[in-house]
Amino acid sequence: MRTSIRLKLDMAGRAVEFVRAHPDDNPATTVVATRLTGLTARASQLLQQQRTPQLAVASSVSLKADLRDTLEEYFVSLVGIARAAAEDNPDISVHRRIPRRRTNEATFLTTARVAVAEAAGLKAVLEPYGFTDALLEAMNGDLDAYEAAISRQRNAAAAQVGAGAELRAVVEDVMGVVRNLDALYRVRFRDDADLRAAWKSARNVAWRAPEGAADVSRAA
Repeated sequence: MRTSIRLKLDMAGRAVEFVRAHPDDNPATTVVATRLTGLTARASQLLQQQRTPQLAVASSVSLKADLRDTLEEYFVSLVGIARAAAEDNPDISVHRRIPRRRTNEATFLTTARVAVAEAAGLKAVLEPYGFTDALLEAMNGDLDAYEAAISRQRNAAAAQVGAGAELRAVVEDVMGVVRNLDALYRVRFRDDADLRAAWKSARNVAWRAPEGAADVSRAA
């Protein structure tokens, strides 16, 4: 989450607390205050919606790395078996080149799928050289898991982007509502310096000052 959004939401939380601590009989103020409370609650929901995909993305990335390491080991074994079999059966068609370490996901997945399919079709020929049902099942299972992890990561990333876009829009609405309240409270607290100061403190966004400079706060 961007620092600017976090700081604005921190301000919104303080503004909501102030509104609750100082209810107003003015219906107009009540409507605006209610809107602020609703927007702040929605922002909290969107933050959670952002965090969940973030965890899913991180989990998928980690799982993909583990699966790829395992699949590459399987691939080394399959290539070795295919090369050995080709000594006696030069016409067999099985991928005998190991994908480069930095091969992208789509190319790696396609290459591995083709190799496994070719090996499965030549199972009887490859078996005497070490190809087993267990190796075939393991490769197919891990390839399915690898593809599923890619899909989960993409879906989670899309959800994260969507939640982030809505969150930015909600935060902008929050800032507008706080400015609206500020206009109303200027009139309400015109004769109460303490509450005027308390509100000003609540609705200020605590922007970080450059290193070595004094702290700076700016009104919403």
